[in-house]
Amino acid sequence: MLRPYQTRLLEELRTSLRDHKRVLAVLPTGGGKTKIFCEIAAAARARGHTVQVLVHRRELVDQTPDPSVQTIQSWTPNGADLVIVDEAHHACALSWADKLRGCERLLGFTATPQRLDGNGLDGIFGRMVEGPNVARLMADGFLSQFRLFAPPGGVDIKGVANAVKNWKLLAPGRQTIGFCVSLAHMQTVAAAFEAEGVHVGCIDGRMAKAARDEVVRQFKEGKLRILLSVELISEGFDVPACDCVLLMRPTKSLAMYLQQVGRGLRPSSKECVILDCVGNSAHHGMPDEERIWSLQGHAKIRNGLVANAPVRVCSRCFGVHRPHLRVCPFCGFSHPLDKRIPTDLELILEQKRQMKRDVGRARSVEDLERIAKERGYSMRWVDHILRSRKNRTWR
Repeated sequence: MLRPYQTRLLEELRTSLRDHKRVLAVLPTGGGKTKIFCEIAAAARARGHTVQVLVHRRELVDQTPDPSVQTIQSWTPNGADLVIVDEAHHACALSWADKLRGCERLLGFTATPQRLDGNGLDGIFGRMVEGPNVARLMADGFLSQFRLFAPPGGVDIKGVANAVKNWKLLAPGRQTIGFCVSLAHMQTVAAAFEAEGVHVGCIDGRMAKAARDEVVRQFKEGKLRILLSVELISEGFDVPACDCVLLMRPTKSLAMYLQQVGRGLRPSSKECVILDCVGNSAHHGMPDEERIWSLQGHAKIRNGLVANAPVRVCSRCFGVHRPHLRVCPFCGFSHPLDKRIPTDLELILEQKRQMKRDVGRARSVEDLERIAKERGYSMRWVDHILRSRKNRTWR
């Protein structure tokens, strides 16, 4: 059964397809894109239409059992009434675009509607329909909450002691997916963890499918604590047991960053720990930023700021949070006043707007008390807000 937001998105897509030949659906990783397009495909076939579903990797074929699925590499256009494309941010690649231009009706699905280089998808799609964003799905319990840490030291490709040390300190025992730079890097990371008694599995594109499936099975069953990959599971790979993401691959691509952290945001019994060992969050911002997507690419933070929104890293626990917070939400450390004065007026205004949004979203006294603690406010501030809301209904 579809969730309410999935049903709403499905209906919006059906309406859009009546007026537009090429529609792109946007829904965060873990939001259930596969369920939606399987429903659309089944309904279209029931009405006598021909439907084809395309994926960019053969691993995704096995995860989409209901419709008939092909990889883009093996697909030949044959006049299907509707072509559905998963991970559609790849659609502007020459190998995709040349084949897709002749489709009668095209429906794409992606969590990140821009290419890995930041460019847009307007060369393929004419309309974009967005579902709820990451923050909304988290608030409604459909995605896991997270704690993001950026410990100092980074990851040396030749020596990964910092990654092992930080994992043992901040995420010991968690089922972890790690993203590496290369095969040699992955082997070095695996050896370092194994030396500490942590069982590790490695997968890459050269392995036979049966061998990869066996490693993933052992990870899902908890026989392996860490699953390392070189980009293979950045997208579309469903590993529900993951509650920690280990970022060891620097990337300038916002799309890749969000795809990778999204591996750990599927709902579970505990929040996800994201260990950013390479500074990706400092460049791209928090995973749940309210980004404005566009078919023209280069997502922006709401209210006009660029996507590499600044973050603050706690000097005590290395927790990463939004810069306007005066108190670390993870360890309660009171940040010293910044010595530098921001020169970007838009940044200052955005911080003020974010503070107002946080207060506006508070739905209980406990929410207000948490905000007061994070910002170093006195409880008199809470009383003031309560008095100003005396005619409002709380839940």
